[in-house]
Amino acid sequence: MSELRSIITGATSNNLVLVDEICRGTETSKGTCIAGSFVETLDSIGCLGIVSTHLHDIFKLPLSTNNLVFKAMGSEFVNGQTKPTWKLTDGICIESLAFETAQREGVPETIIQGAQELYASIYTHNMSSNKTYIHTIQESSQESTSFVSSIVNESKDQMEKVLKDLEKAVSVICKKRKSKVLIRCVVITTRKQPPPSVIGASSVYVIISSDNRLYVGETDDLEGRVRAHRGKPGMENATFLYFLVSGKSVACQLETLLINRLPKHGFQLTNVADGKHRNFGTCDVSVQGISLRR
Repeated sequence: MSELRSIITGATSNNLVLVDEICRGTETSKGTCIAGSFVETLDSIGCLGIVSTHLHDIFKLPLSTNNLVFKAMGSEFVNGQTKPTWKLTDGICIESLAFETAQREGVPETIIQGAQELYASIYTHNMSSNKTYIHTIQESSQESTSFVSSIVNESKDQMEKVLKDLEKAVSVICKKRKSKVLIRCVVITTRKQPPPSVIGASSVYVIISSDNRLYVGETDDLEGRVRAHRGKPGMENATFLYFLVSGKSVACQLETLLINRLPKHGFQLTNVADGKHRNFGTCDVSVQGISLRR
């Protein structure tokens, strides 16, 4: 961790960063997430680099990056054994040469055979053999990677469009208030937290769920509110858009205003009133010409 801290605090867009076996000294789930966040940060800095890892679950994380490229060590199947080619290839490799290396280094055959049986029972499922599994991965890695990249890019583009449209709608709605409020929208992407500057400040926030439905709220503790929302099932990767205002009363008014007005801009909301219904239904809209239906 001290090595990662040293790198991340000093890295600039002019640096070359090389990290071998990132987060190797901790348990895999949290280590994987730290590694993923570290890669995202390097990507945002814009430096050039290579990060190697055996934490294969990092490929399942919804990483928010612009210039990340997956590479794998090439291998070939020769005389019944998988051997490295020492060449980098495009794609993702979720295998290793652990068994072959153990055999080469003289680990007792009984241990290797036991490991292979355990591996086959847990990881290969219904595949005929571990070697066939490796061979299949090698053949299909490039096609699979292209498919996954296409899905990720499409999802990212869609989210960026939603955020852009939402920011525009929020600015338009709030500017129409009688008392003008300067709106500066900030996005909190997946797994990110708000900056320290929000501590103690009143804010209005909008959550964008995976199906692009919105939830509008207000708070004086944005960091705590983000943590609370992401602690709910299905909300772990929620994206937030927020802006700071001068006081809780203004935040409450704008919360209600956005709840009332955002649907008119084509957005679907999951909430139809502010949390405690304090300001529900109040806005600066004239009621003339509005008819009620039973």
